Amino acid sequence: MRPPAFLRALSRSLLTGLVLLAVFRLVLLLLNTGQWQTATTSDVLRAFFDRGLVFDLYVLSWLLALPALMLGIAYASNSARRWPVAIARWTITVGFLFVLLLGCADIPFYDYLNMRLTRVVLITMATPAQALKELVSTPPYLLALGAFAALAWWFARGIARTWAKVNTTSDDPLWRRLLFVLVPLTALFFGIRGTVDLEEEPLSMKDAYFSETPFLNQLGVNAVFSFANSFAEERIDLIPIDDALAQVRRSLRIPEARYTSPIAREVLFDTAADRRNVVLILVESLSAQRMHRYGHAKDLMPFLERLCDSALVFDRFYSAGTRTCNGIFSSLYGLPAVFEQHPLSHPALSALDFHGLPQVLKEQGYRTAFFYPGDPRFDNMNGFLPHNGFDELIGQDDFPDTTYRNSWGVTDHSLFEMALRYIDDRHHGKGPPFLAVIMTISSHVGYNVPDDIAGFAPRSDQDDEMIYEYADAALQEFFDQARKKPWFANTVFVITGDHGQRFDPVYEVPLSYHHVPCIVYAPDLVAAQPHQGFGLQIDIPETVLGLLRIPHVNNTLGIDLLRSQRSSAYFCSDARIAAINDRFYWIRDGEVEHLYEYGTRSTKDVSAQHALSTDSLRTEAVSMTQTMQWLLENKLVGKPVELSAP
Repeated sequence: MRPPAFLRALSRSLLTGLVLLAVFRLVLLLLNTGQWQTATTSDVLRAFFDRGLVFDLYVLSWLLALPALMLGIAYASNSARRWPVAIARWTITVGFLFVLLLGCADIPFYDYLNMRLTRVVLITMATPAQALKELVSTPPYLLALGAFAALAWWFARGIARTWAKVNTTSDDPLWRRLLFVLVPLTALFFGIRGTVDLEEEPLSMKDAYFSETPFLNQLGVNAVFSFANSFAEERIDLIPIDDALAQVRRSLRIPEARYTSPIAREVLFDTAADRRNVVLILVESLSAQRMHRYGHAKDLMPFLERLCDSALVFDRFYSAGTRTCNGIFSSLYGLPAVFEQHPLSHPALSALDFHGLPQVLKEQGYRTAFFYPGDPRFDNMNGFLPHNGFDELIGQDDFPDTTYRNSWGVTDHSLFEMALRYIDDRHHGKGPPFLAVIMTISSHVGYNVPDDIAGFAPRSDQDDEMIYEYADAALQEFFDQARKKPWFANTVFVITGDHGQRFDPVYEVPLSYHHVPCIVYAPDLVAAQPHQGFGLQIDIPETVLGLLRIPHVNNTLGIDLLRSQRSSAYFCSDARIAAINDRFYWIRDGEVEHLYEYGTRSTKDVSAQHALSTDSLRTEAVSMTQTMQWLLENKLVGKPVELSAP
């Protein structure tokens, strides 16, 4: 009993989809051999053929459900009309092109973020010009685009041939026609559920987790599923808000509510304020893993290494997220990342007033400026930063047209020169103190190493190392020039990374993406020493204000690291949340959580054996994140208002 033509065409489409998704999975597997070489063969096979097949069938069942239903009805009614076939063909064509596009984009996305494709990929599209520049100037993206074009052409030709002669007429009796309709629809129904057991829950992300090798838990999922899953309800519900607020107040030692914001607390000092200048340098992708101080085999950044010897260095310091917008927001406004939420352009945040470091210093008479080497429209910097405490925002349009730049903007050398000219023109060692925030770019992956620093020549022949050598040379040149200025001795310099990079992906959230150094250089104000306690980017505002002894009301989730201490650190990696202490590394992805003993680089989940540590890390991380969301929803992130006396 030969199946009808429409069913044979659907079957070929299903088989084609399974092969394509398996090829994408194989490419991902081969490009990341270092992440699964110690895994058992059975785990690798299970991830590829068992979990992979289930997730692929789920996606393809959804894609083919409507065409199968339309064609089935037409076949059961013995219709000769062509429009059901045409709609089915174009539905499948568009659907598969979408699958191909996401599958091709997933490969470089994973290479950069160590996670399968999510809606985060759309954030850059908010600035189309920047997105296009990055696309055409980054080889992995160009390769992915070329692969998509070739696969799309091949598939479009194949689908045209497959569906050219499909019809829905038949001489079969009604019972046989109904059988050929109900059987495939039933199979697609179970494919959409991801299980044949009706008592089990439908397929979800947690079903991908089975192995002690984090990479294999991601391998089984495909790009379409991870992308669609990331559009789940944005509002987080990790812990009851009353419990979260109580935990946060205990953690921050806030004894009583004096302000409309439950986290606001007054900060006073016994001595007069020391209103020094502040220069905060956010170095693009400055992972601690790139520094010899933290174990890198090469001395890529000799100037920064020497500066650490004469500075206060927070060695166990962590970025709030994995994107520049997170680093800028948390370092300036003392508030953490909330999963994938974009802090500078999200509609719920962009209209709010934040009371962070720029505003407090402005209230003290400081002039504030932000220096960005690229297009200030990127990440909505030009909308957010001037609205939240910055007098001036200097971007790439403020540089001469002859200034060297690539797709991301001008060089660190040009950026630092501009900052020096700006400070000299407006201060000359006199007048009001200033806050200058400098966001560098030359150490961004894919940046071409320029030759605009006299005498500089990279020693490494690796592109991803040369950019750090250049960034270090630009920093040295900036400090050499700044030392000659009258304002230098009266300035606190803070250097940290906006985030790290995926250099050592042992875990699903690589520590190298969040472990960044934080260096405070002010020789006559702070002693040169390593600080071994944990620190977060959200602690920068309070720590700086503490050094300056400026009284204020702290309405952030950050602390003064020189007067308080943390027993752990927490951060978000888009859809994941993580926390770390002296021994353990806790990661939660959706409903799945793991606890690792990271000191031994073990990937064995020990959450069951160390329930107290798991609970402690989880409670701190989710309480702070849930409180952050609540503060935003209730518009309590601005300057605190004192409660009226009863």
